[in-house]
Amino acid sequence: MPDTYATLRSVLTSSFRVPDDVIHPDATLEQLGLESLALTELVLILHERFAVKISGEYAAPLRTVAEVAEHLDALRAAGPRTVAPS
Repeated sequence: MPDTYATLRSVLTSSFRVPDDVIHPDATLEQLGLESLALTELVLILHERFAVKISGEYAAPLRTVAEVAEHLDALRAAGPRTVAPS
């Protein structure tokens, strides 16, 4: 689902004010300045945007943008409102 990465980028720039030029597939959420409260908010926003529940392990500081996008794609492929194992 090719729009996942673009949507994730959009969320990071609009909701968390991460400069677009620092977002790349290998950037970790921590490198983008997202700490625990922001990560919790990111999970909620992604749940609303994609109608899936992202696993807490994929909203961790050391996860890359690409890993989060791939996890979202897997959840979306599995069907709406899929709950990933913790």
